[in-house]
Amino acid sequence: MDYDLIILAAGESTRFGENKLTYMLNGAPIIRRVVMESRLPDVRVIVVVGHEQEKIRGALKGIDVDFVYNKDYKKGMSQSVIAGVRASNSTKGILILPGDMAFIKSKIIEQVISSHKNTGSKIVIPTYNGRGGHPILFDVSLKDELLHIKEETRGLKEIINRHENEIYKVELGTPIVVHDVDVKEDLNFNFNE
Repeated sequence: MDYDLIILAAGESTRFGENKLTYMLNGAPIIRRVVMESRLPDVRVIVVVGHEQEKIRGALKGIDVDFVYNKDYKKGMSQSVIAGVRASNSTKGILILPGDMAFIKSKIIEQVISSHKNTGSKIVIPTYNGRGGHPILFDVSLKDELLHIKEETRGLKEIINRHENEIYKVELGTPIVVHDVDVKEDLNFNFNE
């Protein structure tokens, strides 16, 4: 596949009070909504599981995705990124998407990918009013750097800072790209597209 999209779904949802990724939103578990929007031509979806992996796998039953188990999920998000990147065999780029981006739309992912195709930038970040969001796309040439991120050095932010002159920021004009779900109130999200 040209691109691999890694969905981080291994966390414990401590602030949410229950597993937020299996929480029902408009008739479907949040993780199922995110995965369904992530399925695009030439994109392989890799879901990194950890905490309550059986529930996540159950919520995605019948959808063609690849699962990767992160046994070190308690050590932070960087471990999940590494586990997903290790499983990647993309030829062009790797997208990282937290599983709690409940309102993500496939057209946003498409715009990030087409920005990479058009600019050849090392990193593509979707923005809303200048604020960086997700999914972040890393050119395949950065794979080795992705495999060596550390929680102590702020994970992906370290790579982003190191390549700040090679980043393409695509302003998408929607708060969806910066809106994740930490607490139940975050699900009361109104946006205009």
